[in-house]
Amino acid sequence: MQKNILFSIFGLVIGIVLILLAVFVFTGSTTLNGACYGIGAALIALSAGFLIGKSVIKSVETPETLKIQAIEVNDERNIRIRERAGWNTVRIFTPVLCFLTLASALIGVELYVTLAACGLVILLAGLSIGSQIYYDKRL
Repeated sequence: MQKNILFSIFGLVIGIVLILLAVFVFTGSTTLNGACYGIGAALIALSAGFLIGKSVIKSVETPETLKIQAIEVNDERNIRIRERAGWNTVRIFTPVLCFLTLASALIGVELYVTLAACGLVILLAGLSIGSQIYYDKRL
């Protein structure tokens, strides 16, 4: 738990340093300036959100809620619901992603966008096949 908080504080500091670099050092280069702003803002938002979430959870958490949460997480019905939701998401997302990849290729979008979408389709297929093999051996 402490390790996650330290990583979040470290991410917050890195994000602030990147924003300061964008403001004071990389004023002439628009690419480096934009990259530092974007990455710095993302790090600040994610780290601050994690720290705020941890403080809210810590103030609301009681032994009773922890016990109920442990029962809910390990409940067989909830496990099956999560598995079914994940399967349904992949079942719906695969044709949508394939259609977007094909549409981006046909309407002449930049090549890197089409290749990125194609890479996502290949990644999705690989993850689906890999998880099926893994769970087939496990079960």
